[in-house]
Amino acid sequence: MRSILTLFFLLPYCLLVVVIPGAAADPQDPQGTASLWEQWERAAEEGVKDPLLRWHYYYKDGLRIDSREKSFQFRLNGRILGDGGYTGADDLLDRDFTDFEGWHFNLRDLRLSMVLTLYQRVELKIASDFSHVRDIKDEWIRLKKIPWIGTVTAGHMKEPFSLEELTSTRDLTFMERALPTEAFVPGRNFGVSQQTTLLNQRMTYAMGVFLNTGSYSNQGDAGEEISDANGWNITARVTGLPWYEDKGRRLLHLGLSYTHQFRNLGDDGAELRTRPESRLTDVRLVDTGKFTTRGMDRINSELALVSGPFSLQGEHFQMFVDSDGTGDPSFWGLYLFGSWFLTGEHRNYQRSKGVFSRIRPQCDFHFSGKGWGALEAALRFSFIDLNGGAVRGGREYDLTAGLDWYLNKSIRLMFNYVWAKARDRETPLPVEDGTAHIVQARLQMVF
Repeated sequence: MRSILTLFFLLPYCLLVVVIPGAAADPQDPQGTASLWEQWERAAEEGVKDPLLRWHYYYKDGLRIDSREKSFQFRLNGRILGDGGYTGADDLLDRDFTDFEGWHFNLRDLRLSMVLTLYQRVELKIASDFSHVRDIKDEWIRLKKIPWIGTVTAGHMKEPFSLEELTSTRDLTFMERALPTEAFVPGRNFGVSQQTTLLNQRMTYAMGVFLNTGSYSNQGDAGEEISDANGWNITARVTGLPWYEDKGRRLLHLGLSYTHQFRNLGDDGAELRTRPESRLTDVRLVDTGKFTTRGMDRINSELALVSGPFSLQGEHFQMFVDSDGTGDPSFWGLYLFGSWFLTGEHRNYQRSKGVFSRIRPQCDFHFSGKGWGALEAALRFSFIDLNGGAVRGGREYDLTAGLDWYLNKSIRLMFNYVWAKARDRETPLPVEDGTAHIVQARLQMVF
């Protein structure tokens, strides 16, 4: 089944072969100097029109169908993310996690999403990840352009919390999100949310009420696994752009998120844990184990700076737990990273949502050597402390170096090296002091 789905996702790229015979006849490029990809894109964006209904069928950041008056618009998108690499550990970690060390390969994401827009006012989305059959992604209906309110969305979606979490996996600078993001964000849940912009899109705010239908271990992977509801959340986020110039080439982003989670969990209680910034392993170097709680408060602050090809981004997370049995523990974490585009591009910012979006190289990769795409180097430090009260889940420090090669806006190669150090963990498995080294690479294709 996965092989069939993989071939289906690769179909748009296979179409390149079909257009080779007519590429030289492109009227916009009589000299034939454009890359094959650019020629294919121009032909695909022009598309074809149904002679009977005059509907437009074309490809532009996805396969699209527009009715004659654009009262009906359909878009089909997909992505393939394939990872491979080596995870290694020192003697202490190898003793505690015997299956950690070795070569691993992972189909990180095999996703298909469909969006239907009616009269530019109503939007429906269904997205499924076929690489993780236990997870569901976005399934919602949205009302747009409501005066004074903006948009209202109902269904299964991400809660408005954390800049890195709300940035799509396909647009992240690193292969995986930072330690505290994976551990502390509420992830996707069923609910109703509202979002709008103010001050000429210099400010956004969003808020919602969500039924927590993730598993009791509702962090990380399990946050998107549906089980019986175990509580509900009130979540809000506000962002601002005190500095915005040159169409986003220079900007300063500030943000603040908050969620209160109502719980009444007994022995099968909450659990916080996170992988060492790699999906090549299921090992969690820090893990609180299960603990009882009546509720949790989470606060997140965001900072991002873009100055041409250089950017900085960081977030701080703080969590307070109402749990008499464990002494009302609190946990926290942070990350900070810097990136530099060696080829001169800059990170793209989506003002309507207060998040970063896809990178588009100034010049796509050409086999002839006329273009090399975009090259980005990045370095991130992240830290998480899951020791609080009677809970001793451990502390972890990660240092991640990354190199991204964007061949064009749809294909990217990623290389990450992760140095991870875990210590002071007592439950559910003691980890005194250990170090891991992870070398991993990803091929990403998006349409």
